[in-house]
Amino acid sequence: MFSWCWIFEIVFLVLRVRYALAFDVHRVSCEEFEQGARFDPYVAIDSMWKVFYFWSNNSEVYPIIFSLPAKQRIERFKVVIEALDPELAATIEWHRATLIMEPRPGVMAIFMYQGSPGAFRVLIKTEQRKTVRPHPVPLLSFADVRIKMVDRLIGMMVCEDLSAYALARVDEMPQTEEECEEAAALLGLPLEYGRSHLFLANYTKHNMDKEL
Repeated sequence: MFSWCWIFEIVFLVLRVRYALAFDVHRVSCEEFEQGARFDPYVAIDSMWKVFYFWSNNSEVYPIIFSLPAKQRIERFKVVIEALDPELAATIEWHRATLIMEPRPGVMAIFMYQGSPGAFRVLIKTEQRKTVRPHPVPLLSFADVRIKMVDRLIGMMVCEDLSAYALARVDEMPQTEEECEEAAALLGLPLEYGRSHLFLANYTKHNMDKEL
């Protein structure tokens, strides 16, 4: 099994920002998080999204794009998986593919519906573009994820380590700490264990200034 902190580095990233702060894990389980959840993939694909609040030791600052799983696209993805790991490919219920997330070129995450609103098994493929050797094979990983929509927000939790992320449309990002906390509170997670994108931006700038 892969830890989600490692998987999240693969999935949610156009630019990864790391910092040395350790936050307590909030005490909301995936089962609690998904109670009464609703999720409509067609709403997710209408915009680009960004993380504005996170309950994790790392987060991302660039837009995240969702799309529907076109048949030809899934078939191409399936061919790659079958070539890399036929036994793994045989266990994947491709007909359950509901949503695709592409955080950057070379990375694709397919969300497989698990029978209840917002419950997904996520298959992630990332190309090793920074690897020196010629034509390295893509990396594959899985995660158990819950997604829900509240008002015009998306909340996402990873069941492996209970890390969680609050997303808003790029043109609707909260602009103050108060707005971030007010929006994040709608997802039902303890604010004291999370941080906003503003905190992350200030932290990053402070550390960059120290290095100059």
